[in-house]
Amino acid sequence: MRCLIGLILCLMLQVSYAKESLPKDCSHLKDVTEADFVLLSKKEFIELGECLAISLIKKRAPLNVVESCSEVDEDRRNILGIFSLSKLEAILIGQCVGTINYIYQHYDNEPVSSYSYRRSKTNKYQCTKGIQAVDILRRSTAKSYTRTKLRDLLCSVR
Repeated sequence: MRCLIGLILCLMLQVSYAKESLPKDCSHLKDVTEADFVLLSKKEFIELGECLAISLIKKRAPLNVVESCSEVDEDRRNILGIFSLSKLEAILIGQCVGTINYIYQHYDNEPVSSYSYRRSKTNKYQCTKGIQAVDILRRSTAKSYTRTKLRDLLCSVR
């Protein structure tokens, strides 16, 4: 009985360590080793995917969001939800969510600065968020997108 209680306490301590190992600013990723990834929970892998997507978008690197958002749709239809996710699937879901949130926060209600819209200074971007944005990205045809292409897909000028 004592061994069982000791084992449960060890598992609880590992879970609490995992929650402290992933701060919000993603600067810790420079020092992470492979052993650290064993202790992370699915929620933290989703946050890791968000950090990865935001980092790629900021670097203007192409990002494959079609595969990531397809995983969100698959998870949405799954009865078990987050409990049935693998670590890779959790990272892919995080990439889709991070991409949508970054584009929405960066461009929604921002003035359009394109040359063709300079005559009317009241034009602003109106961006899609949530499940509608996931569906838009899932139905898109290209393999990878840059930040401007993602903006054109998820935002319209109003």
